[in-house]
Amino acid sequence: MTVTGKTWVRAFMTAVAMTVAAPAMSQDYPSRPLELLIPFSAGGANDQVARALASRLEGELGQPVAPINRTGAGGYVAAQEIVTSPADGYKLAHQSLGTFILTSLFDEQSVDPLEDIRYVAQMAQLTSAIAVSADSPYQTLEELLEAMRAAPGEFSWGHTGQGGFHHVNGVSLFQATGVDAVDIPFQGSSASVADLMGGHIDVAVLSSSNYLGFEDELRFLAFMSEERDAVLPDVPTVVELGIDMAMVETPSVVVVHKDTPDAVVDRLQAAIEAVVAQQDYQESLLQMGVSPIFATGEEILERIEINIPRWREVIDSTRETAN
Repeated sequence: MTVTGKTWVRAFMTAVAMTVAAPAMSQDYPSRPLELLIPFSAGGANDQVARALASRLEGELGQPVAPINRTGAGGYVAAQEIVTSPADGYKLAHQSLGTFILTSLFDEQSVDPLEDIRYVAQMAQLTSAIAVSADSPYQTLEELLEAMRAAPGEFSWGHTGQGGFHHVNGVSLFQATGVDAVDIPFQGSSASVADLMGGHIDVAVLSSSNYLGFEDELRFLAFMSEERDAVLPDVPTVVELGIDMAMVETPSVVVVHKDTPDAVVDRLQAAIEAVVAQQDYQESLLQMGVSPIFATGEEILERIEINIPRWREVIDSTRETAN
């Protein structure tokens, strides 16, 4: 046999050995500690959700899960680390799906959120709500929208910044209901809450996490979601009110390298589902103002693919307005 032939045979046998070994490696998973990248600064709601998951995954997986903050670029710094790491399931990343997808729609990113990563499971969800101050005369969303339509350009509304899911939801709601209002971006929700309570803006798009601690100062009129919020279950949704708009709910999800073996993904998905079912995890999230909701990776991807065309349409309209 020639040298070339021997080299080819060795390469072939190595490939066969790796193929045979892969299922065994998956069956042993996990056999060492894992990392969970968090694309947000420490202390915020998204960071706390990821840490609540990580601390409980250890009990389900039998290995430590170290939360590591990797901030930047709307989640794409963490995503880039995922796609350049081995596809073995030992490096995970948390993503706030609304922000992650919307960032890619505003500007092309180095990672394709539909092709370059794999969605494992959802463990929580934040949704947008229309809020007014407690001393506002408007008790329902219908009353507020009627007043806003009667006075075009006289009402102001605040949100957490252009391109965020609160901004896109607000634009979509007002477009769907024929409202012309002054768009005022803030650096974070705390500033928009302060201006709303201070009477500097008329309306704000917030999450239920912003309501906690301000129960006597804020009134939530409707959530921009299909299902009622677990923290404020008495507040209706826009779907119940018959409003057809492009809604951007922002699930907290776990992602891995796109080539991660199915057996590993299945193991992670089952572990996350078990954590979300734990009563102490649910209570922990509700105390943060976050809904504990589980969904599979397939369900997450299906939701993205269905909604992207409508989200893109809203985003394009904001660009046209800016120009």
